[in-house]
Amino acid sequence: MSLAALRQLMTPVRYLRIQHPAKRLLDVIVPALMAGLATACLMLLPYPVRLLGDSGLISVFTDLLQILVGFYIAALAAVATFDRPGMDAPLDGEPARLIERRNGALVPVNLSRRRFLSMMFGYLSFLGLVLYFWGALAGLLAENLRDTIPVEIYVFAVPACLFLYLFWICNLLVTTLLGLHYLSDRIHR
Repeated sequence: MSLAALRQLMTPVRYLRIQHPAKRLLDVIVPALMAGLATACLMLLPYPVRLLGDSGLISVFTDLLQILVGFYIAALAAVATFDRPGMDAPLDGEPARLIERRNGALVPVNLSRRRFLSMMFGYLSFLGLVLYFWGALAGLLAENLRDTIPVEIYVFAVPACLFLYLFWICNLLVTTLLGLHYLSDRIHR
């Protein structure tokens, strides 16, 4: 596979490269705080919460992701084809920018509402698919990993992997709420 083809497959991740004053807060800080708090609560409960299996935490998220990915793809299609002049106008307030290569030079490009929302729902679709397969793979490999990883490492690996998984789930949640804000309110102003 060529590098260009791989870059095309990773296009939805470009959403994380958008520059805006609120992006770091919404993409990193809030999800990290939520995931840290959730991980700490889950690890400190007197009765452990089941993480894997049919009624485990990851299974619950995997079931939800099956529904959400379809919503994200439908929202992406709607935003891309929504016939309204304001969709191609720049975002209100501080512009959201993306540094792009144009004629060999890196140029900051202000994003329109349509492009921003398309990038957002493309990213959410991509992340939802990745988390779905990550959760399914975790369920399939958990017993094998538990038996092959030394106990000293496993004790630290479980909370670390749980935090990482919950970070991306929280990132998905926060970004979904931002997308819902735009679709339910900002797009109609």
